[in-house]
Amino acid sequence: MQLLVSIVLGIAGAVATGSVLYLLILLAAASAARFSRSADRDGHLLENAEPPTLRFAVIIPAHNEEMVIAATLDSLQRQSYPKDLFQVVVIADNCTDPTAQIARDLGATVMERTNLEERGKGYALDWAFASLLADKSGADAFVIVDADTWVAPDFLEVMAGRIVLDSDPQGLCALQGRYGALNVDEGWRAALMAGALDLFNHVKPLGREWLGLGVGLKGNGMAFSRQLLETAHWRGDSVTEDIDYGLDLIRHHNVLVGYVPTAKVMAQMPTTADQAASQRERWEGGRYALLREKAFPLLAEGLRKRSLALCDAAIDLMILPLAELGALIVFWGALVAGAILLHLLPHPKAWALIAALNFLGLLAYILIGLKVADAPKAAFAALGKAPAYAIWKLCLYALKPFRKRGAGAAAGEWVRTERAPIAPAGSAAGGSSLENKSE
Repeated sequence: MQLLVSIVLGIAGAVATGSVLYLLILLAAASAARFSRSADRDGHLLENAEPPTLRFAVIIPAHNEEMVIAATLDSLQRQSYPKDLFQVVVIADNCTDPTAQIARDLGATVMERTNLEERGKGYALDWAFASLLADKSGADAFVIVDADTWVAPDFLEVMAGRIVLDSDPQGLCALQGRYGALNVDEGWRAALMAGALDLFNHVKPLGREWLGLGVGLKGNGMAFSRQLLETAHWRGDSVTEDIDYGLDLIRHHNVLVGYVPTAKVMAQMPTTADQAASQRERWEGGRYALLREKAFPLLAEGLRKRSLALCDAAIDLMILPLAELGALIVFWGALVAGAILLHLLPHPKAWALIAALNFLGLLAYILIGLKVADAPKAAFAALGKAPAYAIWKLCLYALKPFRKRGAGAAAGEWVRTERAPIAPAGSAAGGSSLENKSE
């Protein structure tokens, strides 16, 4: 009995300990990058840049986004980049609301698409790229932002410098900007999500960039050279098209996605339980599908090719989200404590020490990581709600088999999270909150 308990708890402990160590390594690398001169590289690029010549197409895939599209377009109109060097293209995909007309009225080029069989962001982007890339006199680089996104005024300026710097001899380049939360002050859920995004979308990529690894794609605030999109075809048939595309770049084109922390975008996060449940089901559903289907084959491929970047990408897919990892560590620690009390474990002090170090290691990753990311005070304050949020997520997963699949649940299909209206920065309702994001 003692041997069986030791094996079971040992396996669970190895998963928890390995995950925490992995996160702490990335945190240490991110801290080194944060406080080294390399953190100012993008600023130096702007100061010493030649007059810009790179032509951008900013692509906004949109499905019934009438409440938020105007604010997104307004932030793009405020770009410091020369207006004659970028075009804003809205893909109105299967829209049944005035999204297309609003975008036209605000000066965007609108591509309307109707395809009831192939619905979703991936399909919309695949369709748009086929048309845009056919025009050989078109843009030199392409940026993708979501329809509910505030784009920092210097976003294109920063990306232009990095594309010129990071492109390989064939002109291939893929970049990911810093993707954060726009509505951090709208309740504890949004604040907690802001902190999670700072850890997942900034601390981990910052550490990977410093270590010379690919950072992956986050779906919003991405930039690609024309040569890359012409070489590596965008996939439409996936709900995790951004992650899939980033993996394809590593596996088949030897291209690592670079991280540009000074190129910032911020999107609206859920503020209610229903909104959060919809977003969680979509995000985590796609992530766990990748874990089941690709993580272990990707790790085997990385080991076979001796590719650290591929192994890291596989490990990243295997690491549990913070809420689940925290729940695992607490649950495992409780089992260890029970087994010690029942005298079922050898070397009880060692087991207790490992359990305590796992808990302290995860706590250190969260607190120090938020500090490295300069997270807002609201994100720190919302940590008190994290245990309740973790329990809510676990209940959500437990009840998933008993819930009906809603319309739009098919792979790759648009499943929108309900959003509140966002006022353009110049309006009386929303001016100050958006303008302050650029400070």
